[in-house]
Amino acid sequence: MTTFAEESDRQSATAAQPPDAPEAHTPSWRIVAALVLAIPIVISTIAAMFVSLAVDPEPHEVPLGLVAPAPAAQAIESALADRAGDDAFAIERFADPAAARSAIESRDIAGAITVGPEGVTILTAEAGSPALAQIVAGVGTGIATAQSLPVTTESVVAPPSTDARGTGFAAGLLPLLIAGIALGASSAIALAGRVWMQATVVLLGPLVAGLGFAAVWSWLGVIDGRVMPVALALALMIGAISWFTAGAGALLGTPGVGIAAILMMLISNPLSGLASSPYLLPAPWGTLGQWLPTGAGGTLTRSVAYFPDASIAGPLWVLLGWVAVGAILLALSGFRQRRA
Repeated sequence: MTTFAEESDRQSATAAQPPDAPEAHTPSWRIVAALVLAIPIVISTIAAMFVSLAVDPEPHEVPLGLVAPAPAAQAIESALADRAGDDAFAIERFADPAAARSAIESRDIAGAITVGPEGVTILTAEAGSPALAQIVAGVGTGIATAQSLPVTTESVVAPPSTDARGTGFAAGLLPLLIAGIALGASSAIALAGRVWMQATVVLLGPLVAGLGFAAVWSWLGVIDGRVMPVALALALMIGAISWFTAGAGALLGTPGVGIAAILMMLISNPLSGLASSPYLLPAPWGTLGQWLPTGAGGTLTRSVAYFPDASIAGPLWVLLGWVAVGAILLALSGFRQRRA
């Protein structure tokens, strides 16, 4: 049996152990070494992705309409493949310019080139992507120059004159991304363990934010009318981000919030192609970006703002899927709390 004096001696010896004993600090130094190596490697990898997406963007499978007699259409397709590559454009032929304009308004194609006796007419859609509109205009100008034909340009779907270059639209989507992360992260941290309160925040918060952003865009001239459809599209985009962030944070704690923030800010944002177009990102990044909330939300918002005839089923289901994933993670956290 250990006496009181022996126990006191043992505790005194333990307390007297020097604080810098190697065995006490070995795990900490391992963590330091891991962080010194891991964080720069991860940041360098992300930086490489950012730079590769921004340097010398080229078109990839851009849907381009073509109205021309069959022999001329075949020659134009061959010339485009030789000049830009086989995967640069996905050419779709139309019988007349009216059909091509309808396809542009439905966002089935990014633009069109019509060739006739009167010359070359270039049909663009700056509201979809000013960068793509410039590429389509360059293609049409090249065709007209090669055939010594006059050329005219018609903007089928243009943004409001107050945001003619579309910079306001692209710049406004970054605060939306931050709003979604902030709502999800704050609800996961401030309301930890209160699943129903977290769900209330990420359900109502995006609606309020969407209405506010749409009103600001309308006031600044980024959108021309259609405030309520735009507000609902923005709310769904913010909601997809906030639901996933809240669910990951509720289930995994602070690491879950960090994972969601990295996924949304450092991966989803650059792969969205909002500043230019998904068609200008290297394959398969442009396609992958449309399966993430920022890319799907940007596509949905552009469609409801400028292309009322376009189908919104694809991005709509993607965003609802992210909301569902976040709700499942949130429900799992509540189930785990009840069992505990």
